[in-house]
Amino acid sequence: MWQVLIRVVLASVLSFIAVLPVWAEATIARAQFSTDVIDREPIDDIGTTVKVEYGGIQRVYFFTDLRDMAGSQVLHRWKLDGEVYAEIPFFEIGGDRWRVWSSKRLLPGFDGTWSVDTVLDGKVIDTRAFEYVDEE
Repeated sequence: MWQVLIRVVLASVLSFIAVLPVWAEATIARAQFSTDVIDREPIDDIGTTVKVEYGGIQRVYFFTDLRDMAGSQVLHRWKLDGEVYAEIPFFEIGGDRWRVWSSKRLLPGFDGTWSVDTVLDGKVIDTRAFEYVDEE
């Protein structure tokens, strides 16, 4: 009788452990490019195409709403046509829901495909991109 009970308890514990990583899996709830971030929220979603504005500098923000990454290190890796231009680290995420953002100043001549990798503890977990287009 005790052996059966021990086997049932052991099977239950092992089933719970197998499901636990699904609950604790780090996720990105939102990720978007914006023209600004105010009060820890993006003010708009600029989509996948940004037009070059001559005579001015255009700043593009990348916002991410992180979930279940407390204690981890996250960074945004900005790339133009696959070449790394900047890495912005966010040291030790402080809670189960954490909002972070970074920005890049884009000038005429920086046209092409911009992408931002979200990197969690050295591993790319998400990539978003937009086209910076010169329509002259």
